[in-house]
Amino acid sequence: MPSLQTAAAEAAVDEAVVAGKGGAMPTSTQDLLLRPCPTTTLLTLLKRDTPEKHAAAAEQKMEWLRSQLVGKDVEFDTPFGRRLLTYADHTASSRSLRYVEDYLLNEVLPFYGNTHTEDSHVGRKTTRLMHRAARYVKRCMGGGAGDALLFCGAGTTAAIKRLQEVMGVAAPAAAPLRARLAAGLRREERWVVFVGPYEHHSNLLSWRRSLADVVEIGLDGDGLVDVAALRRALADPEHADRPLLGSFSACSNVTGIVVDTREIARVLHQHGAFACFDFAASGPHVKIDMKSGEIDGYDAVFLSPHKFIGGPGTPGILLMNKSLYRLNSQPPSTCGGGTVNYVNGFNEEDTLYYDDIEEREDAGTPAIIQKIRASLAFWVNEYIGYDTMDLHEQIYTEMAMKRLVDNPNVKVLGNTSANRLPIFSFLIYPPMVDSVFHGDDRLAIVRRKRLPLHGRFVTKLLNDLFGIQARGGCACAGPYGNILLEINNELSLRIRSALVEGYLGLKPGWTRLSFAYYISKEEFKFILDAIEFLAAYGHRFLSLYKFDWRSSNWTFSKQAAKELSAATGVLLGEDLQFKAEDKSDNNKPEPNHTKFATYLENAKRIALSLPDINQQIISIPQGVDPDIIIFHVIGNGLIPPRIIALIEAVGYFVLSRDGVTKRDRHKDSRKKRPMHACR
Repeated sequence: MPSLQTAAAEAAVDEAVVAGKGGAMPTSTQDLLLRPCPTTTLLTLLKRDTPEKHAAAAEQKMEWLRSQLVGKDVEFDTPFGRRLLTYADHTASSRSLRYVEDYLLNEVLPFYGNTHTEDSHVGRKTTRLMHRAARYVKRCMGGGAGDALLFCGAGTTAAIKRLQEVMGVAAPAAAPLRARLAAGLRREERWVVFVGPYEHHSNLLSWRRSLADVVEIGLDGDGLVDVAALRRALADPEHADRPLLGSFSACSNVTGIVVDTREIARVLHQHGAFACFDFAASGPHVKIDMKSGEIDGYDAVFLSPHKFIGGPGTPGILLMNKSLYRLNSQPPSTCGGGTVNYVNGFNEEDTLYYDDIEEREDAGTPAIIQKIRASLAFWVNEYIGYDTMDLHEQIYTEMAMKRLVDNPNVKVLGNTSANRLPIFSFLIYPPMVDSVFHGDDRLAIVRRKRLPLHGRFVTKLLNDLFGIQARGGCACAGPYGNILLEINNELSLRIRSALVEGYLGLKPGWTRLSFAYYISKEEFKFILDAIEFLAAYGHRFLSLYKFDWRSSNWTFSKQAAKELSAATGVLLGEDLQFKAEDKSDNNKPEPNHTKFATYLENAKRIALSLPDINQQIISIPQGVDPDIIIFHVIGNGLIPPRIIALIEAVGYFVLSRDGVTKRDRHKDSRKKRPMHACR
C-alpha cells in the first residue's frame, strides 16, 4: 500500500526536520531503518487534526494491517465441517505479514550473501542492511551508547540464558558439577537474584539452575507483586556485600496483569541491585524505553519479537547495560567465526577477540534475515502508533472483562480489576453436574460440587466448533498457576506423583486467549460469543470426545457419536456438519460475520441434539486417585441407567472393593467426609 509507506516516510523526514537534521525523504523501509522511529511525529501530526480525522487515519492503518495478514482467509477441516481460522493465540506467537515477507523477498533475498566481508556486492549490502536493522531495533527500545544489543536464539529463553552466560553465572546442566562450582565461589562473588510471582519458566528455572541464589517474591493481597516483600528481601543482612539482581516479568503471560516496572526498578536500584525485565508477553503491546542509567531505568530487557505482528521467524533480543558484561577480559560466551581478530596455530593465549560486545557476542554466521525481520516488526508497531494500539486494547480488554466476569459459568483468573493487557485465562464451569468416577467396576464418591471443564477440552471445542485458535494448559507458568487454581503444596505433590506415573492429563491448566488490537469488532464479538456458548453448552459435547489420561489429548469420537445417535434417536456423526441455507451469490465470498453467525447457529443446533446430562460417569485408570481430579471429563458412552438411578436415590457413592455402597444423604451429611471423596 504505497500511500501508507509514503506517509510513514514523510513522518520520518518531518521528525528529522523538526530535530534540525534535514535530509532527503526516505523512499523505502530500508531507508527508514536509518532514521529515528516515526511514532512521535505521527502522534504530533494527528493531534493537529480533529478526533474524527485521527480516528479515520487509525482505522485506515488497521484496515491495511488486516489486509496484510498471512492466512487471513484460510479455512480448515474440523469434525463439524470447515471453519475459517480465527487467531486468538497472540501471546504465544503472532502472525506473519505479507508486507514483511514481500520486502524480504524483493529487497533482501535477491542480494543476500553472508556477512563478514565488504569486498563483494552482496556481502557489503547484506552486512550494512543487517547493521542498520540492529541500530533501528536498539533505537526503538531506547538503547544508548552504554547498552549492548544481542540477538539470541528464537526468543526470550535464549536471551535470559545469554545474560547468565555473559554475567558468568551460567552453570553446567550436570547438578554435581554445578554444586562443586557454586561451593567454590566466595560469598561476595555469588549473585542473589530476585524473581517475581508471574514468571514464565524461562525466567525462573534457568536462574534456579545457575550459580546464583534465587529469592522468589510472592503476591500481595491484591494478587500483584509484593513490593514491600521485595524491599525486605533486598535489605536482608544475608544479602549484604553480595551482587544483587532482579529479574521480573513486565506482565503475566497468564492473566495479562501489568507490572509497574518503573517502581520495581527504583526499588532495586535504591538497594544497589540491577533491574532486568522480561517483556516477552507485554513487548508487542507497549513502548519499551530502556532509560539505562536512570533510577527507574532498566539494566536489561528480554524480548521475543516473534510475538510481534509480522514477527514470526525473528530471534530473541537481549538489550543490556554494558556494566552487566563480565567477560571483557575473557573469551566471549561462544567462541567462533566473527568474534576474533587473530588466531594462531600454537597458543590460545595469543587469540585476539574483538572488544565490541555486540560483535564478540555474535559468533558464527549472524541471524541475518531474522534481524532484518525483527526490525520490520518493530517498524510496523511504530507505524501504527502505540497510542492507537493502547486505545484499541483498552476497549477490548474492558469489554471482554465485563462480559466474562458477568457470566456465572466463567471464572477469569487473577485480579479482574488490576491493570491488564488483553490476555485472558479462564475456566468454564458447566451448570451443576455431578461427577461419578469409576474404574474396574468400582465407584468413587460423587459430591455436588462444580468442577470446571478441562482447559484443553475447551480449547479443542473452540477449535472444532468455531475455528478459534486458543491455548490450553498452564502457559509455562506452573507456580503462578498453582496459586490461581488454589492448589496447595500437598495436592501439588500428589498431582506430581501422578505425572511421574505418566498421567499427564492430570496436569492443572486453563484456557488462554488474547485479543490483538487490529482484529475487527465482528471477530472480537464472535470470540466472546463462542466462549459464552461453551459456558452454556460445552459440557454436552463431553460425550463426543475421548480423553487420553496419559497424553492429555482430546479426540473426537465417531463411535461415541454413533452410540449417542442410537440411544437418543438423533442423527449425529456425519450429520454434525449442519449447513445453513445458502441464499448468497455463489460468485461472491461469504462475509466473515455471516460465517461467524453460521458457526454459532450450527453449534447450538448440535448442542440441543445432545443430552443435557446432569450426571457424568468418568472412567479413570487404575491407580489414579479421583481426589486429585480437578476438572470434568467423561468416559465412552451414556451413563448406565442403574447408575443414574443410584445418583437420584443417594447423595454420593463410596468406593470400596466390595462394590457400591448406598449412603443415606441425610445421615451422611453429619458424618466426617470419607477418605476418597471427590472434592
